[in-house]
Amino acid sequence: MMRALTSRMLEAIRQAKQNKGERKFTQSLEITVNIKGVDLSKPENRFSEVIELPHDLGKKRRKICVIASGNTALVARRIQGVDRVIEREELETLVGNKREAKKLASSYDYFLVEPPLMGLAARALGAALGSRGKTPIPIPPGQDLEKLVQRHANSVTLRLRKIPQVSALIGTEEMDDEKLAENAEAVLSRVIEKLEKRQRNVASVYVKTTMGKPVKVNLPTRE
Repeated sequence: MMRALTSRMLEAIRQAKQNKGERKFTQSLEITVNIKGVDLSKPENRFSEVIELPHDLGKKRRKICVIASGNTALVARRIQGVDRVIEREELETLVGNKREAKKLASSYDYFLVEPPLMGLAARALGAALGSRGKTPIPIPPGQDLEKLVQRHANSVTLRLRKIPQVSALIGTEEMDDEKLAENAEAVLSRVIEKLEKRQRNVASVYVKTTMGKPVKVNLPTRE
C-alpha cells in the first residue's frame, strides 16, 4: 500500500505545483484530510497532536518562542531557530494584558517553557493560546534544548475538533517533490492511526499550494 500511496501522493503534489500559478512569493503546500463517520461531539474522538516531519518545512519552518530564565534563557538566545526568548520579568507583565497575549499567541507556533515558569505562563498566555489550539510545552529536565527546538521547527500540529477535517503544512513549492510526499505521508499516516476505523474514516485527501486549487490524492484501495 505504501508504495502505491507514495506514487499517488507524488502525482498529486506535482499536479498541485503545475497548477499553482505565478506568484511573487514562495507558496506553501498543504495536505487536508477529510474525515467521515466520526462523532466529534465525543471528546475521545477529538485530538491535537504535534508530530515531527521527516523533512524540514523549507522557508516555512515553525516559529519558536522560549520562555525561560537564567542560564536556560542565555542558552536559548544562542540557538538558531529560536525566534524569541521571554524571561520571568517580561512574562509577569503579560498577566492580565489580553491584547499583548493574543498578539504573542498569534505570532509563534510553539511556546517551549521552562518547568518553573509553567504556572505563570498559563496565567499570562493560557487563554490566548487555548483559543488558538495551542498549549505551553514544558521543557523536560535535562533535555537538550537545541534538539527540542529543532524538532519543533520541523513539526506541525494535527487537530481534529468541531470540523471533520485535519490540515497541515508540508513544505514549500521550492522543495523536492519526494520530500513533500514523505512529509504528506507522515501526516496522513498519523491521522489514520488516530482514527477508530483507520482508513475507513478517511473520506478524501487533497494537497494544494497557497493560491492553487486542491488536487485530490487517489488513495490505494484498503487491504
